[in-house]
Parts: sequence; structure tokens; C-alpha cells
Amino acid sequence: MNKKNSWKILSRTKVLKTPVFDVYKEKTVCPRNNFCSDFYVIECPNSWVNVVAITNSNKIIMIKQYRAGTKTVELEIPGGLIDIGESPLNGGIRELEEETGYIGNKASIIGKVCPNPALQSNICYTVLVEGASRKAKLSLDEAEDIKTLLVPVDDLKKIILSGEISHGLVLNALYFFELYCKR
Repeated sequence: MNKKNSWKILSRTKVLKTPVFDVYKEKTVCPRNNFCSDFYVIECPNSWVNVVAITNSNKIIMIKQYRAGTKTVELEIPGGLIDIGESPLNGGIRELEEETGYIGNKASIIGKVCPNPALQSNICYTVLVEGASRKAKLSLDEAEDIKTLLVPVDDLKKIILSGEISHGLVLNALYFFELYCKR
């Protein structure tokens, strides 16, 4: 696949700065017809990580947490921001331990995606942690209220098809897990 960029950016202006992301307005020229247009880009200085953690009894570690965008408590997998300078693998291991208290004996990156390339600049990695067991205390951020659940891996398909999981990046990570299991 050719990802060569022939689009020209004439100007770039920061229009919003937040603790999590910045928004830029970019005046851009379409190479097909030289039409100038404004695009808005959400620039996230941190990449993200989602963690598919599996216990020795073949259960996936899931969490329930409030999401401000949907105003609902969502069923998800652990995850979060990768610290600046931290590897995606170490970020996933850290997020799993902080949010659930679980630590595994083997970890690997099984996928990565651009969450929304139309608007965002960051990457979301999927880390698989195997042999996970609860060994640590939770270390939640002040604005986190997370409940941990253990779900049999065999129940994932039913849970996904029921619509109980609606977070697109979580569904993406679970698909990477399915592909990993089929290798």
C-alpha cells in the first residue's frame, strides 16, 4: 500500500490546548484540484495502549469504568496513555497493574492501529499479557473508579455480539487477540 503524501500544508495554527491533546487547524491543498481547505487535527503527544490480559484459567481481565463521552459505564479491557519515553509494552504492563492489580509472566505487542486517522495523530497499541494473576494493589488515578471482572475467553464472542462492549478500540484489540489465537 502506498502511503505517499502529496498534500501540501500551507499553514498550521494551534486552536486549543488541553492536558490530553491539542487541536490544530491546517490549511491544506488537495493535489487533485489544488482546492484549499481547512482540516482540524487532534494531536495527542502520547500514544495509547489496550491490554488483553489472560489468566492461567483462560479468563480475560476486563474492567468497567465511566466514560465521559458516552456518559455510561463501559465494559472494556485495561488501557490508557503511554508515558512519554515509555515503550508500548511497558505502558501496557503498567496500565494493567495500576488498573487491576494483575501482573503477567509474558507480554507481547499483537497489534497497533491509528484510532481515527481523519482527525487524530496518535497510535493505539494492543498488548497481550499471558499468565496474569493478581499480585498488586490498585493504583487508580483520582478520577478513575474501576471494577475488575474475569470473563471466560469462550464468552467473548457472545458478549461482543450482544453489544455489551461498544468501545471501538477495545473491539479492535479483541480482534487482534482472536487473530493471535488463530496463528
